[in-house]
Amino acid sequence: MPGHAIQFGLTREYDMARVLIIDDDVTLRQALTKHLEHAGHDVRQAADGDAGVRAYERRAADLVIVDIFMPVQGGLQTIGRLRREWPAVKILAMSGVKSAGALDVAGHATSLGADRFITKPFEAAELLELVATLLRSA
Repeated sequence: MPGHAIQFGLTREYDMARVLIIDDDVTLRQALTKHLEHAGHDVRQAADGDAGVRAYERRAADLVIVDIFMPVQGGLQTIGRLRREWPAVKILAMSGVKSAGALDVAGHATSLGADRFITKPFEAAELLELVATLLRSA
């Protein structure tokens, strides 16, 4: 049964979630972690898709936030792998671009299994609302 708590003036309609952030930008990972922890979530980080999948294997997350363009294993490959191996996981894809040349990044991410897509830069409130929406739909 969902918990109800008042935190920072907002009603939370979900219990604390485990969130995994996969992004090669350490500054962005730290900023997202700060906002998500402030909202009451347990957050872990990984610097690329391969490390993110290994982190997920060690300890499943309720939500994975994954950047599209990263070295080693990019976000599109990571989304496909997560969706194949753990079909129930909620995935929020993010990128600084919605399209790159002929590639519709947002469309491709969702066709591979991302539940939602957000374009960087974004406001913390927008991210937290998307997180809440995805967690409620779990």
